[in-house]
Amino acid sequence: MQGLTGFGVMLVALPLMAMFIGIKTAVPLIVLFGMVINLILIFQLSGHFSPRKWLPIVIASLPGIPVGVYIHKSVSPRPLEILVGIVLIVTTANTWFRFRPKQALGRFWASVAGFAAGCLAGSIGTSGPPVVIYTSLQPWTKSEIKATLVAFFMLNGLGVLGFFLLNGFFTIRTLQLFGWCAAPLVLGVLAGSFFYGRINDEHYRNVVLWLLGVLGLLMLFKG
Repeated sequence: MQGLTGFGVMLVALPLMAMFIGIKTAVPLIVLFGMVINLILIFQLSGHFSPRKWLPIVIASLPGIPVGVYIHKSVSPRPLEILVGIVLIVTTANTWFRFRPKQALGRFWASVAGFAAGCLAGSIGTSGPPVVIYTSLQPWTKSEIKATLVAFFMLNGLGVLGFFLLNGFFTIRTLQLFGWCAAPLVLGVLAGSFFYGRINDEHYRNVVLWLLGVLGLLMLFKG
């Protein structure tokens, strides 16, 4: 799924893996998955990365992280998950049926998306929804959208990876499971990339919107 759209590893893998190996093992394992996937996608999308598209989002996310940590300490995660789910569903429906931007959203909205992503990362550990919404509302090509998502998630993943390493989250069992999963993971990314190369911009945007809607429902029911 992430090979196709540029996001989705948490959406697809986490609920399934948590049923079999537990959430505390699944999360660091999926962080490793994300790094491998994004390295492959960076190579595939090497000609489409534009710092002026992804850098403002990354910079704006940094002050949002401590705010999110404060929210995490002060507020139950359930209301936040419900709020994110509602925003995702409403945004998906609105974009699908009515609103298709003709001009690129400005720096202000990039800052809003980045700050919101940082807040969610610090509070409920999910930074993706605001960035996916922001990119899906841009009148960009599928390659520009996917490259922006990959750049953001790669840099975000490096930060999470460093935090996990410092706190000893990667156990021998995690590395063993990663070894078992590495080959199927790479094959899955290549399969997703194969289909990505055979859909046009409009179909790509529709796939992203479907995934946003599913993510919104999952967030809503989780909350």
